[in-house]
Amino acid sequence: MKNPLPVKQAIAAIPRIQEYLGLSRPIERVKTYDLAPSNREIVEELVRQSSKTDGTSIVQIKEMVIGIGNKELPFVDMEWLRSIADDFKGSLHIAVGNEPDRSGVHSDRVIEVIKAIRAEIPEAHVTVPFAYSIMHRSHPVKKSKLEAEFIEKYKDVLPILDYFTINIYPFLSCGVRGVAMENLTGPDMNFLNDQISALRIALDRDFPHNKLPLAIGETGWPTCGAARAFPYSFATLDYANRFLKNVARWMESSLSDGRIISGQLFTAFDEETKGTRPSERYYGILTSKGEVKTDFSCSSNATEPSQAWLEELYPDCESDLDWMVKNFDNPYLQEKFANRDMDGSLCSFQQYLYDRWATCPPVARIPGDFVPVESHVVYGKKGAQTKCWSQRLADKYSDRGAVSKPNVSHLIPDQASGRGGSKKGKASSSEAMPLPDRFAAKDQTPVVHKEPRTLQIYWINLDSSQDRRAAMEKMFAKLGETKPATLSLQVVRVPAVTTQDVKAMQSNSTMAVEATLIDACSEACPEHHARGELLYTELACSLSHLRAIELALSQGNPSLALIMEDDVEIYPEFGRDLDKLLEQAPAGWSALQMSTVNTKAILQLASAGTAFQPREPHFYGTGSYMISQSGMAQLRDRYATRHFQRKPWLPGAGSLQAEGVLFGALDAGTVYTSAHFYFNLMEFPTTVHVMSSSSDWYAVSSVAWQTNFMQRHRGRLLPTAPAFETPERLLKSSFLAMTTLVCRNNTGFDGESRSIAASIRAMAPYNFTWAVYVIIAHASEDGNCPGLESFMELRQPNVRMFYRVSPGRFSKWVYYTEDVEQFANYDYLMVFDADMGLSTFPWADYFRRYENYASKWGFAPVTGTVRNRSPFYPLKADWWTRCNRSRIRFVETDLVEQWFAMLSGNFATWYLRRVVQSGIIMEQRTLGVDWGVDSTWCGAAAEWANREAGCLLIPIDMYHGDTRSLHQDVVFHQNGEHLTNLWWERLPAWMRVSQVWLGSFFQDHMLGCSPCGLEERYHMPIDLRSVVPVVPMKLPDNTSHHNVQALDSASGSAYATNGSKTNSSNASTTTEEAEDRSLSPVMQLTSTVAAMIALLQALL
Repeated sequence: MKNPLPVKQAIAAIPRIQEYLGLSRPIERVKTYDLAPSNREIVEELVRQSSKTDGTSIVQIKEMVIGIGNKELPFVDMEWLRSIADDFKGSLHIAVGNEPDRSGVHSDRVIEVIKAIRAEIPEAHVTVPFAYSIMHRSHPVKKSKLEAEFIEKYKDVLPILDYFTINIYPFLSCGVRGVAMENLTGPDMNFLNDQISALRIALDRDFPHNKLPLAIGETGWPTCGAARAFPYSFATLDYANRFLKNVARWMESSLSDGRIISGQLFTAFDEETKGTRPSERYYGILTSKGEVKTDFSCSSNATEPSQAWLEELYPDCESDLDWMVKNFDNPYLQEKFANRDMDGSLCSFQQYLYDRWATCPPVARIPGDFVPVESHVVYGKKGAQTKCWSQRLADKYSDRGAVSKPNVSHLIPDQASGRGGSKKGKASSSEAMPLPDRFAAKDQTPVVHKEPRTLQIYWINLDSSQDRRAAMEKMFAKLGETKPATLSLQVVRVPAVTTQDVKAMQSNSTMAVEATLIDACSEACPEHHARGELLYTELACSLSHLRAIELALSQGNPSLALIMEDDVEIYPEFGRDLDKLLEQAPAGWSALQMSTVNTKAILQLASAGTAFQPREPHFYGTGSYMISQSGMAQLRDRYATRHFQRKPWLPGAGSLQAEGVLFGALDAGTVYTSAHFYFNLMEFPTTVHVMSSSSDWYAVSSVAWQTNFMQRHRGRLLPTAPAFETPERLLKSSFLAMTTLVCRNNTGFDGESRSIAASIRAMAPYNFTWAVYVIIAHASEDGNCPGLESFMELRQPNVRMFYRVSPGRFSKWVYYTEDVEQFANYDYLMVFDADMGLSTFPWADYFRRYENYASKWGFAPVTGTVRNRSPFYPLKADWWTRCNRSRIRFVETDLVEQWFAMLSGNFATWYLRRVVQSGIIMEQRTLGVDWGVDSTWCGAAAEWANREAGCLLIPIDMYHGDTRSLHQDVVFHQNGEHLTNLWWERLPAWMRVSQVWLGSFFQDHMLGCSPCGLEERYHMPIDLRSVVPVVPMKLPDNTSHHNVQALDSASGSAYATNGSKTNSSNASTTTEEAEDRSLSPVMQLTSTVAAMIALLQALL
């Protein structure tokens, strides 16, 4: 809490709860949640109060329920419990765990603790609280039944309980068709009665001899919620008052006789620093200060009327922003805010809420139901603004400090963007060299005598573009200083054709074009082509290139010429490699495109195994190209009459852009694109796509991402031709392969065993050592897993079998990190899930691509591949068969999932040593999930290797057997999200690298296929994330996270969920516990001396 109550003051507020609820009897029953030291202080004070006989006690508690948290079950302090039982004069109840079935707690553990309590404190009443999600069906009541899984797991627990405790929240059924509000909140508690009846019938059916009494462990109603999301739109003070008062009176009255033996309300006080959702913070009967609630006790969640799509699609956005603004100065949260890149501005809050919870649209997303794209530009509507751009919100928080707009290129001028003056410096300057690569082999190519060569360069520039002219002249001057002595440059500026020139040609009929010429785009620029329109500036661009070609032919008829636009720079490597580059050019070429503005094309070219690739239609851009003498002559003759005709097989006027006019007019199969980046873009605003001042659209350039990528991958010629088999170096390398195998009697176990055996056989040509961790449920089975004895492969000398006991969920990294130093003894560590098809995987192709990348850009410390199913679209195999991606052979990435990964041995030791030292492995052991490893190793790899991108993705489909060896329910994902928060707290720099992936972007089902590749953001440098648009191509929504419970990933890769829970009951009887209470899965009702007393519950 921001202003925590001292223990005595919190206890003194209990009579106030009685008065507020209108109860005729004092509150005599209280529950705490776990055995934390602060909770013990609360219990001890309640015992002291109840022991007073002089009439000075504040409360007289006659029944006390002491909860034992799920994580505390292995370490219960029986001595302390015994002392409380000795001192407490009333009835002592002990709640063993809290919904342990949902937290992956094995029933044997619960039974063990119950038996220990029975032995040490026989007078105590023992129960176990369960969530109502144990019900498979609760409607109609007479047909209700329990979940079969619950019956199987906890059938031996119920017979040793004194009574059965259930947590029920009628609030969660608000807004469900057929459920009347009167039934939910009325004095007769009809809905609650039906739920209890359904539970009674189900228990009597499946456990007919137990006849356990029932108790309500938790029920409550929040006073604040989201504007339009069911059920949270019903989280109001009026509804909460009606429900709490009526349910309390119902529990106190004879109406509950024979139904329940007791009931508890959740919870005594609001928890203002719990979660980001108002519904999570406002379940308290009183405020966090112990005061009776009013209409002003929670933040307003009103939304801006003009932003209807935000209200509909992001109903929680503003209320979440309200909470973050309110708590930004909270000393208990400041470190967390800082570790998540939140600087106090609404934009930083909004981006975090997008990345982690998908409750707000991303800052850089361009909203609207249609997002046109062209080249490296995306267009969005000016009127469609995101929350942090709202003037009303800026006014609302004008007194709280920085309220800034997002740092994106279409809103902030170059000089104010933080990149002004450096765009021709750091990002794309020929002086800025790539980071040193610790793995790059030294160039040992012998010096060869070169024949002198003269290169004629013709660069196009408008007379009015003086800033571009100055930048180009400066670049050419530096290029002259760094070029080889054998290379001479003849640089000629070509005055560009202007729109006035085009209009003059049009008026005197010296030029004809099969399009309607327009001055500016009235809508998004790509749309005008479909209407048969062409900008004057677009035609002027084509004519300028033809002018440059004609000028080159008139000046000595050179064998080739380099044509450039005035926003392209040349790297010094181009001059040094020019002779070799031309030697490797395909025979008969007419034009060599040297740069493109299409992201998909850039990725394809970067992964190519040859120096040139045949140019494809989506390789947009005429910024730089070399053209042969015959090619120049062909274009001169083709357009001698200045008649520009559309391509008959292409609709609209798009084929009349410069790419179609130039490359499209040359002989088919003679135009190629360089796979080496000797040229890069300067970040100047476009002079071609002109927007009308009356247009409702604006343009955002993605050139910053491209310039960064090409800067880091600037021209390197392949030292040798690519191999056709597995590279010899990898055949000699040593591999340690590790996996886990869960021993169980089903077809999944048989399939995984066979898969591991087949993998061992398939990898025999390589130098592999295998480590298989066999997970058994009981210690009595240690070293014995029936069925494995039939596999001879598992008895080979290079196969090591380790048996580990884990009765419930486990993290494989607990076992893998038992000896992290061993990984450095191998060249590579390979981790894989047992149901992955290593035996059918095309390893020769995989290793060739891996070696091809290493030969050009250095070794990637972590490498992964794709499979048939994944929550992330780019990690699905079919992603790479669509949208011009099939020829991309590898990409750098910020996420490689842990179901399969190949790590450098030295890196694996360094990285996992750091993870162990952080305490994360112990947290994984406790929570039973292995999330987060794959969220951090790309950031760690970049740090270790001194690289910007630490991971490599090779998009070859690896078969996934989908045996679902680990059960993944809601609690599994709750624990995973809690573990993810721990990663953020302890290793935030590494987590930040994968932040784009862990947000909703790559899990968005509306992620589209843009012509220029705006969605190809597999690696996004952190410093570019505020300036480069990262946008799906369709209407943004907040339903983009997949149903995580339906995923098959046994590795539990770290990804965010939308916070929703699966209801196993009938839709009309949803009574599962409140949404996102798992944000603090251990301290559900936190109470400390420093952050007090939300863990008191009023028990009646």
